[in-house]
Amino acid sequence: MTLIKKGAKGLKVVDIQSRLRLLGYNLGRTEIDGIFGDETEKAIKEFQEKRCISVTGVVDDECWQELVDAGYSMGDRLLYLKEPPFRGDDVKILQFWLKSLGFFKNNENGIFNKSTGKALMEFQKNMKLKMDGILGGKTLEHLVGLKRIINDKQSSNYPVVKKMRNVQKNPLKIILDYGVFPSDMKDGLGDLLKNKIDVSLKISDICSDLLKNSGFSVSFTSGKKENSYEGIFTRIKKANKSKGDLLVSINIGYSDNESYNMLRCYFFKGIKSFSRNGKKLADLICSEFEKNITGITARSSGASYAVLKDTNMTSVYIEAGNMNNKNPAVLSANRDFQENTGRCIASALIKYIEENLQ
Repeated sequence: MTLIKKGAKGLKVVDIQSRLRLLGYNLGRTEIDGIFGDETEKAIKEFQEKRCISVTGVVDDECWQELVDAGYSMGDRLLYLKEPPFRGDDVKILQFWLKSLGFFKNNENGIFNKSTGKALMEFQKNMKLKMDGILGGKTLEHLVGLKRIINDKQSSNYPVVKKMRNVQKNPLKIILDYGVFPSDMKDGLGDLLKNKIDVSLKISDICSDLLKNSGFSVSFTSGKKENSYEGIFTRIKKANKSKGDLLVSINIGYSDNESYNMLRCYFFKGIKSFSRNGKKLADLICSEFEKNITGITARSSGASYAVLKDTNMTSVYIEAGNMNNKNPAVLSANRDFQENTGRCIASALIKYIEENLQ
């Protein structure tokens, strides 16, 4: 979609404002007027922060999808397995409920996929209901009737642990992702965005070479420099189609503070659960950075970025360095920075895999 941001006018803005208003956000005295002004930008930022996605004040593909998802409440529609799949907050709540009851074993990503349909049918079988895989009628009544138990149940806080497959016959497949992210949707980036993608590519290449030398299979969501401007959802589809075991998404951060030098590594966080595998990998990456790069602070955090929740494998998203940072020791265009960053990521991946195969 075309980016919708401050200064935009028209029916698309009316749609955005209408969705925000229905979700309870304050749009100021003018309310729904089709003009993307200060109050609309403020509401979008509040929405983005609440949804744990990049707070830019700009409506891009990821933010628009979150607005659409947020518009669905439990019971608004029948849910079942179809193509393309249903997605929305009602699906996310269903997954959370089924997880709390022990039927769903994955992260609640809000996408009604095969594992969601299977878990729903297992619940229906357990409740002696018709096993049609449809959420509605008696099935919904039974789940709503168990809501108090679900809310009191603490098992939903326990993260899902996905065991790594046997690698005796085929090497583990690691997917490296780089390109344009929602956090890049700012005015006046120009060559800065091009340089950021170029640096991310170089870090990815260094990391890839080290992993391949250690016997792992590596693929990219952006195979060539000229198609690195593909959107995040296109890259996610490529990642899922490749059926990898792990995904590391590499980005370079921005900050108006030129002395800011913080690395952040994100893992998936759901309603009450989080990806323990993702957190473990994120923590290892942060540890490698702090041990090997002087003057850097690294933190891991849970988030709900599309690259974390829409991918079918354990995934982490990294924002390394600072494109505005003029300190030569950590400047992202510095070759030493690229080498060290690639090595830290590769080393953390290798350690993670070794620990999980023991």
